[in-house]
Amino acid sequence: MKTSKLLIFTTILLLGLTNCSSTYYSLFPDEESKFEMGRKIIEKEDSVAYSSLTFEESTDREYILDLYVFNKSGEKITVDPKLAYFKVYNEDRKPINKENYFALDPENQISKINSDIKNRETDHNVATGLNIAFSLLSTIVDLADDDDNDVEEVAGNVAVFADNQINEEISYSNDTEYLESRKDFWKNDVLRITDLDSEESVQGTLLIPIFNFAKYVKLFIPIGNTTHIYKFKQEEK
Repeated sequence: MKTSKLLIFTTILLLGLTNCSSTYYSLFPDEESKFEMGRKIIEKEDSVAYSSLTFEESTDREYILDLYVFNKSGEKITVDPKLAYFKVYNEDRKPINKENYFALDPENQISKINSDIKNRETDHNVATGLNIAFSLLSTIVDLADDDDNDVEEVAGNVAVFADNQINEEISYSNDTEYLESRKDFWKNDVLRITDLDSEESVQGTLLIPIFNFAKYVKLFIPIGNTTHIYKFKQEEK
């Protein structure tokens, strides 16, 4: 189910691209890794936690990775994806700049989607009101004129209203379904801030922006009072 939702979300992102040509990139481990289910996994372990990170897919804007964390510390630790960040390096493995590029914050994304849903509902109500107002106005004008085709004109107005409203209802339903699917992905598949008691684990999707000019990247993931660092090579698909 998780893989299916990931594929759906990736498809939605790809379908939302503009018509201009886009460049896509992949991440390959730049350190010791192993194959698991056809994917290269990098593992990290210290006295605080064990973690593993896998590159899954990319869009033209984000990398989609899978992160697993197991708490070894004997104490409660917090995993917060919005604190994860990466640094970028050139082909000589030297820093391109001093910036930290942070992972997408699920809570912020969910808040934005909730706002989009509310705005779309408002637009739908306005469109429905305008359709009704236009139909009533057209009917009043037709009834006030001097010709004898009132029945046909009113019927025509009703048909126009029905056609416009049906189109709006279809558009509203499609938009809402799309937004709800995005919201469900961010709520249930993307890794969100989590407190882990001793020997508890969490796994979820991590999304990070793409820096096109990087040849190498280091991903820093704070876990409790430690940080696990993952090294990747970035290549154009």
